[in-house]
Amino acid sequence: MIVYKSVIVEVKWLIDGVDGYGFGSDKNLYNLKTSHQIKMTVKGYTKGYQIKNKFYTLNKLRPILKRPDRFGLPF
Repeated sequence: MIVYKSVIVEVKWLIDGVDGYGFGSDKNLYNLKTSHQIKMTVKGYTKGYQIKNKFYTLNKLRPILKRPDRFGLPF
């Protein structure tokens, strides 16, 4: 028996300059095109994320975060 679990996560932050990746309301990084969660990795002693074959540390990632534009709201 296969049971699928579906969770809806609102995108709170997008990465400026990198299309298709964003942080959700649960503070996890997601690939927005495939809706897969990207896990935090450690390279050396530095925490960060591997995005499109490039390693982004948390210190380099924080300044390029931006809020998503809210288009298509019904009110």
